[in-house]
Amino acid sequence: MRKEYILRIDEDLFEEIKKLADKNERSINAQIVYILKKEVEKDKDKEKEDNLAKN
Repeated sequence: MRKEYILRIDEDLFEEIKKLADKNERSINAQIVYILKKEVEKDKDKEKEDNLAKN
């Protein structure tokens, strides 16, 4: 299921994301979702590493 969310974003950042989206042949929305998923996965990986280091 997809959720709708209104995102307020700085105009300069929006333009940079738009450039990335164009370069990667994605919509701006798809580019934002891609970036968010990538960051969530990085955080999960870091959390796993931290847990391994503690043990």
